[in-house]
Amino acid sequence: MSRRGHRFFVTEHLELGARVTLPRRVSHQLVRVLRLRPGDRVLLCDGRAIDFVAELIELDPERTVAVLVDAQPARPLPPPPIVLLQALLRHDHFDLVVEKATELGIVRIVPLHTQRTVVHLALRDVTQRLARWQRIAMEASEQCGRGTLPEIDTPSTLDRALATVRTARLLVFWEAPEAEAIAHASFSPDQTVTVAVGPEGGWTAEEIALFRRHGAEFRSLGPLILRAETAAISGIAAVQARTRPTRPQFREPGEPAAPPGSSAG
Repeated sequence: MSRRGHRFFVTEHLELGARVTLPRRVSHQLVRVLRLRPGDRVLLCDGRAIDFVAELIELDPERTVAVLVDAQPARPLPPPPIVLLQALLRHDHFDLVVEKATELGIVRIVPLHTQRTVVHLALRDVTQRLARWQRIAMEASEQCGRGTLPEIDTPSTLDRALATVRTARLLVFWEAPEAEAIAHASFSPDQTVTVAVGPEGGWTAEEIALFRRHGAEFRSLGPLILRAETAAISGIAAVQARTRPTRPQFREPGEPAAPPGSSAG
Protein backbone atom coordinates (compact mmCIF):
# COMPACT_ATOMS: atom_id res chain seq x y z
CA MET A 1 0.00 0.00 0.00
CA SER A 2 1.31 3.47 -0.88
CA ARG A 3 1.19 6.35 1.59
CA ARG A 4 -1.88 7.60 -0.26
CA GLY A 5 -3.82 4.43 0.44
CA HIS A 6 -4.65 1.12 -1.24
CA ARG A 7 -4.02 1.42 -4.98
CA PHE A 8 -5.15 -0.63 -7.98
CA PHE A 9 -4.68 -0.58 -11.75
CA VAL A 10 -7.76 -1.06 -13.94
CA THR A 11 -8.16 -1.38 -17.69
CA GLU A 12 -11.19 0.90 -17.89
CA HIS A 13 -10.64 4.50 -19.00
CA LEU A 14 -11.24 6.66 -15.91
CA GLU A 15 -12.81 10.12 -15.75
CA LEU A 16 -13.40 12.30 -12.71
CA GLY A 17 -17.01 12.03 -11.48
CA ALA A 18 -17.68 8.73 -13.23
CA ARG A 19 -19.09 5.58 -11.60
CA VAL A 20 -16.95 2.54 -12.28
CA THR A 21 -17.43 -1.17 -11.77
CA LEU A 22 -14.22 -2.70 -10.49
CA PRO A 23 -12.86 -6.00 -11.83
CA ARG A 24 -13.32 -9.17 -9.82
CA ARG A 25 -9.63 -9.24 -8.84
CA VAL A 26 -9.94 -5.85 -7.18
CA SER A 27 -13.39 -6.52 -5.72
CA HIS A 28 -12.18 -9.70 -4.05
CA GLN A 29 -9.19 -7.88 -2.56
CA LEU A 30 -11.34 -5.03 -1.23
CA VAL A 31 -13.98 -7.27 0.37
CA ARG A 32 -12.24 -10.49 1.40
CA VAL A 33 -8.73 -9.24 2.19
CA LEU A 34 -8.97 -5.57 3.14
CA ARG A 35 -12.56 -5.82 4.44
CA LEU A 36 -13.41 -2.29 3.34
CA ARG A 37 -16.91 -0.82 3.61
CA PRO A 38 -19.08 1.65 1.66
CA GLY A 39 -17.64 5.13 2.10
CA ASP A 40 -14.04 3.94 2.26
CA ARG A 41 -11.70 5.25 -0.41
CA VAL A 42 -9.01 3.67 -2.59
CA LEU A 43 -6.87 4.85 -5.50
CA LEU A 44 -7.43 3.70 -9.08
CA CYS A 45 -5.10 4.17 -12.02
CA ASP A 46 -5.68 3.37 -15.70
CA GLY A 47 -2.07 3.75 -16.82
CA ARG A 48 -2.18 7.47 -17.72
CA ALA A 49 -0.06 8.57 -14.73
CA ILE A 50 -3.09 9.85 -12.78
CA ASP A 51 -4.33 8.47 -9.46
CA PHE A 52 -8.11 8.74 -9.09
CA VAL A 53 -9.59 8.77 -5.60
CA ALA A 54 -12.50 6.31 -5.67
CA GLU A 55 -15.20 6.25 -3.00
CA LEU A 56 -16.72 2.80 -2.63
CA ILE A 57 -20.51 2.65 -3.00
CA GLU A 58 -21.42 -1.02 -3.37
CA LEU A 59 -19.13 -3.84 -2.27
CA ASP A 60 -19.33 -7.47 -3.29
CA PRO A 61 -16.51 -9.99 -3.92
CA GLU A 62 -17.74 -10.35 -7.49
CA ARG A 63 -18.70 -6.75 -8.24
CA THR A 64 -17.80 -3.47 -6.55
CA VAL A 65 -18.99 -0.03 -7.65
CA ALA A 66 -17.15 3.22 -6.88
CA VAL A 67 -17.39 6.88 -7.83
CA LEU A 68 -14.29 8.90 -8.74
CA VAL A 69 -14.24 11.96 -6.47
CA ASP A 70 -10.74 13.38 -6.97
CA ALA A 71 -7.63 13.05 -9.13
CA GLN A 72 -3.95 13.71 -8.53
CA PRO A 73 -0.67 13.00 -10.37
CA ALA A 74 0.90 9.61 -9.81
CA ARG A 75 4.53 9.36 -8.84
CA PRO A 76 6.81 10.18 -11.81
CA LEU A 77 9.28 7.63 -13.15
CA PRO A 78 12.91 8.35 -12.25
CA PRO A 79 15.17 9.44 -15.10
CA PRO A 80 16.45 8.31 -17.48
CA PRO A 81 13.92 6.16 -19.38
CA ILE A 82 15.40 2.64 -19.33
CA VAL A 83 14.71 -0.34 -21.59
CA LEU A 84 15.91 -3.65 -20.13
CA LEU A 85 17.14 -6.45 -22.38
CA GLN A 86 17.20 -9.41 -19.99
CA ALA A 87 18.15 -12.96 -20.87
CA LEU A 88 15.60 -15.53 -19.71
CA LEU A 89 16.50 -17.05 -16.35
CA ARG A 90 15.72 -20.29 -14.57
CA HIS A 91 13.00 -20.85 -11.98
CA ASP A 92 11.39 -17.67 -10.68
CA HIS A 93 14.49 -15.51 -11.12
CA PHE A 94 13.04 -13.73 -14.15
CA ASP A 95 9.87 -13.01 -12.15
CA LEU A 96 12.06 -11.25 -9.58
CA VAL A 97 13.69 -9.13 -12.29
CA VAL A 98 10.27 -8.10 -13.65
CA GLU A 99 9.07 -7.13 -10.18
CA LYS A 100 12.13 -5.16 -9.11
CA ALA A 101 12.76 -3.53 -12.50
CA THR A 102 9.15 -2.33 -12.45
CA GLU A 103 9.58 -0.90 -8.96
CA LEU A 104 12.74 0.89 -10.12
CA GLY A 105 10.81 2.54 -12.95
CA ILE A 106 11.95 0.95 -16.22
CA VAL A 107 9.71 1.57 -19.22
CA ARG A 108 10.15 -1.68 -21.17
CA ILE A 109 11.40 -5.22 -20.66
CA VAL A 110 12.56 -7.39 -23.57
CA PRO A 111 13.12 -11.06 -22.58
CA LEU A 112 15.98 -12.59 -24.56
CA HIS A 113 16.80 -16.02 -25.93
CA THR A 114 20.61 -15.96 -25.90
CA GLN A 115 23.15 -18.60 -26.86
CA ARG A 116 23.64 -19.65 -23.24
CA THR A 117 20.02 -19.33 -22.15
CA VAL A 118 18.91 -22.58 -20.51
CA VAL A 119 15.19 -21.68 -20.50
CA HIS A 120 13.38 -22.53 -23.72
CA LEU A 121 9.67 -21.73 -23.84
CA ALA A 122 7.10 -23.41 -26.07
CA LEU A 123 4.47 -21.17 -27.67
CA ARG A 124 1.89 -22.18 -25.06
CA ASP A 125 4.36 -21.47 -22.27
CA VAL A 126 5.21 -18.05 -23.74
CA THR A 127 1.56 -16.98 -23.58
CA GLN A 128 1.22 -18.13 -19.97
CA ARG A 129 4.54 -16.68 -18.88
CA LEU A 130 3.83 -13.31 -20.52
CA ALA A 131 0.50 -13.07 -18.69
CA ARG A 132 2.30 -13.91 -15.45
CA TRP A 133 4.96 -11.23 -16.02
CA GLN A 134 2.30 -8.63 -16.82
CA ARG A 135 0.45 -9.49 -13.61
CA ILE A 136 3.66 -9.22 -11.58
CA ALA A 137 4.42 -5.85 -13.18
CA MET A 138 0.93 -4.56 -12.46
CA GLU A 139 1.09 -5.57 -8.79
CA ALA A 140 4.56 -4.03 -8.46
CA SER A 141 3.27 -0.81 -10.07
CA GLU A 142 0.37 -0.68 -7.62
CA GLN A 143 2.79 -1.01 -4.72
CA CYS A 144 5.44 1.49 -5.81
CA GLY A 145 3.07 4.26 -6.93
CA ARG A 146 4.10 4.57 -10.57
CA GLY A 147 1.34 5.72 -12.89
CA THR A 148 2.23 3.75 -16.01
CA LEU A 149 2.83 0.05 -16.60
CA PRO A 150 6.05 -1.15 -18.24
CA GLU A 151 5.77 -2.69 -21.68
CA ILE A 152 6.81 -6.37 -21.68
CA ASP A 153 7.70 -7.93 -25.04
CA THR A 154 7.42 -11.55 -26.04
CA PRO A 155 10.80 -13.30 -25.84
CA SER A 156 13.12 -12.43 -28.71
CA THR A 157 16.55 -13.36 -30.03
CA LEU A 158 19.31 -10.87 -29.36
CA ASP A 159 19.78 -9.82 -32.99
CA ARG A 160 16.04 -9.24 -33.43
CA ALA A 161 15.86 -7.26 -30.18
CA LEU A 162 18.76 -5.02 -31.19
CA ALA A 163 17.09 -4.39 -34.55
CA THR A 164 13.82 -3.26 -32.92
CA VAL A 165 15.07 -1.51 -29.77
CA ARG A 166 16.83 1.61 -30.97
CA THR A 167 17.84 4.06 -28.27
CA ALA A 168 20.50 6.73 -27.98
CA ARG A 169 22.68 4.58 -25.71
CA LEU A 170 23.15 0.83 -25.46
CA LEU A 171 24.78 -0.32 -22.23
CA VAL A 172 25.96 -3.92 -21.82
CA PHE A 173 26.94 -5.22 -18.40
CA TRP A 174 29.93 -7.52 -18.82
CA GLU A 175 32.38 -9.06 -16.37
CA ALA A 176 35.44 -8.81 -18.68
CA PRO A 177 38.42 -6.71 -17.47
CA GLU A 178 38.08 -4.34 -20.43
CA ALA A 179 34.59 -3.23 -19.30
CA GLU A 180 34.83 0.17 -17.64
CA ALA A 181 33.22 0.67 -14.23
CA ILE A 182 29.66 2.00 -14.30
CA ALA A 183 30.76 4.53 -11.66
CA HIS A 184 32.68 6.38 -14.39
CA ALA A 185 29.60 6.84 -16.58
CA SER A 186 27.07 9.66 -16.61
CA PHE A 187 23.64 9.83 -18.20
CA SER A 188 21.29 12.48 -19.49
CA PRO A 189 17.85 12.43 -17.83
CA ASP A 190 16.02 12.77 -21.16
CA GLN A 191 18.03 10.23 -23.16
CA THR A 192 16.63 6.69 -23.23
CA VAL A 193 19.15 4.02 -22.24
CA THR A 194 18.96 0.35 -23.19
CA VAL A 195 20.55 -1.90 -20.57
CA ALA A 196 21.50 -5.48 -21.50
CA VAL A 197 22.01 -8.24 -18.91
CA GLY A 198 23.03 -11.75 -19.95
CA PRO A 199 22.08 -15.23 -18.71
CA GLU A 200 23.64 -17.24 -15.91
CA GLY A 201 26.49 -18.33 -18.22
CA GLY A 202 27.24 -14.83 -19.51
CA TRP A 203 27.54 -13.47 -23.05
CA THR A 204 29.34 -15.42 -25.78
CA ALA A 205 32.10 -13.92 -27.96
CA GLU A 206 29.68 -13.86 -30.88
CA GLU A 207 27.12 -11.87 -28.86
CA ILE A 208 29.78 -9.42 -27.70
CA ALA A 209 30.75 -8.88 -31.34
CA LEU A 210 27.09 -8.26 -32.21
CA PHE A 211 26.86 -5.66 -29.45
CA ARG A 212 30.00 -3.97 -30.77
CA ARG A 213 28.46 -3.67 -34.22
CA HIS A 214 25.54 -1.86 -32.62
CA GLY A 215 27.82 0.63 -30.87
CA ALA A 216 27.38 -0.71 -27.35
CA GLU A 217 29.19 0.54 -24.28
CA PHE A 218 30.51 -2.22 -22.01
CA ARG A 219 30.31 -1.56 -18.29
CA SER A 220 31.24 -3.44 -15.13
CA LEU A 221 29.29 -3.55 -11.87
CA GLY A 222 32.38 -4.25 -9.80
CA PRO A 223 34.95 -6.97 -9.11
CA LEU A 224 32.51 -9.60 -7.82
CA ILE A 225 30.56 -12.07 -9.94
CA LEU A 226 26.86 -11.27 -9.64
CA ARG A 227 23.84 -13.42 -10.34
CA ALA A 228 21.99 -12.27 -13.45
CA GLU A 229 19.01 -11.02 -11.46
CA THR A 230 21.31 -9.11 -9.10
CA ALA A 231 23.12 -7.54 -12.06
CA ALA A 232 19.82 -6.36 -13.57
CA ILE A 233 18.58 -4.74 -10.36
CA SER A 234 21.89 -3.14 -9.38
CA GLY A 235 22.60 -2.08 -12.97
CA ILE A 236 19.32 -0.19 -13.30
CA ALA A 237 19.90 1.51 -9.95
CA ALA A 238 23.46 2.43 -10.95
CA VAL A 239 22.31 4.10 -14.18
CA GLN A 240 19.73 6.11 -12.26
CA ALA A 241 22.29 7.11 -9.63
CA ARG A 242 24.66 8.36 -12.35
CA THR A 243 21.95 10.48 -14.01
CA ARG A 244 21.94 14.24 -13.61
CA PRO A 245 18.82 15.37 -11.72
CA THR A 246 16.52 17.80 -13.54
CA ARG A 247 13.46 18.24 -11.36
CA PRO A 248 12.68 18.75 -7.67
CA GLN A 249 12.02 15.78 -5.46
CA PHE A 250 8.47 14.43 -5.68
CA ARG A 251 6.25 15.04 -2.64
CA GLU A 252 2.81 13.73 -1.79
CA PRO A 253 0.05 16.38 -1.81
CA GLY A 254 0.24 18.26 1.49
CA GLU A 255 3.58 16.72 2.44
CA PRO A 256 6.18 19.25 3.67
CA ALA A 257 9.54 19.50 1.95
CA ALA A 258 12.29 17.30 3.36
CA PRO A 259 14.97 19.15 5.32
CA PRO A 260 18.40 19.58 3.67
CA GLY A 261 20.45 16.40 3.79
CA SER A 262 17.39 14.20 4.25
CA SER A 263 17.20 10.94 2.27
CA ALA A 264 13.41 10.90 2.20
CA GLY A 265 11.79 10.52 -1.18
